[in-house]
Amino acid sequence: MQSAVNLWPLAGVAVIVLGFVLRAHPVLVVVAACFVTGFAASMPVEALLAALGTAFIKTRNLPMILLLPLAAIGLLERFGLKEHAQASIAKIRSATAGRLLIFYLFVRELSAAFGLTSLGGHASMVRPLVSPMAEAAAETQNLTLTEKMRFRIRAMTAATDNVGL
Repeated sequence: MQSAVNLWPLAGVAVIVLGFVLRAHPVLVVVAACFVTGFAASMPVEALLAALGTAFIKTRNLPMILLLPLAAIGLLERFGLKEHAQASIAKIRSATAGRLLIFYLFVRELSAAFGLTSLGGHASMVRPLVSPMAEAAAETQNLTLTEKMRFRIRAMTAATDNVGL
């Protein structure tokens, strides 16, 4: 006796392909594919959530990769990373915003050449460290920085990071 094979659970594969084609967030795409596959296979909601939770616990490195750097940056900013970076660059008399950005560009290109593309970035380096240092270096050269000049320096630090990568 032949039994028919249910191919509807393969709809999860289509959700993954569609999600990646649309460039959606990968975690959301995988969770959506899990729900589509589970509902197509007539799994109870409790079993579906249990399977998703078990898979999440088995791959604990995903939350660590996402949450640990954010927590570390938050703690560093809370305890004065920005102020310390500004004070340390202000001590160097020959430092200018341009020289600092050239040095950061070199470091960023060098790290990218070695395949370390996750080192640096806007959230982990530019906003908390490089931008305040460039502003402090500009303040040593010109004591009054207008708001327009500050935004221009911030834009240049973000552009330097993009070009360096």
